[in-house]
Amino acid sequence: MARIDYLFIFLTEGCDPAVHRSVMDTPLGKVVTVGASTVAQACDVAAAALANGEAQFIEVCGAFGEEGCRKVSAAVGGELPVGYVTYAPEERVKVDALFG
Repeated sequence: MARIDYLFIFLTEGCDPAVHRSVMDTPLGKVVTVGASTVAQACDVAAAALANGEAQFIEVCGAFGEEGCRKVSAAVGGELPVGYVTYAPEERVKVDALFG
């Protein structure tokens, strides 16, 4: 099976992508996790990953929602698949309670 590199971007206030970043090499590819403070910052991270050949697909955390996910997709010119994490309705209630 071919190696496929994966980028996951999460949103957390105060994150700096240059600092809040981890890389894990797995048998099937590299997993890069990056924290961003804003969707715009995440778009820059995604565009850089595309330009550097760092990822073949991208996922963003649920905080992006569909609109933020589309912005990240636009930032890579639609060249990479971009998805976002969602929760089933009964799980969403728990997430909302956790984050208020």
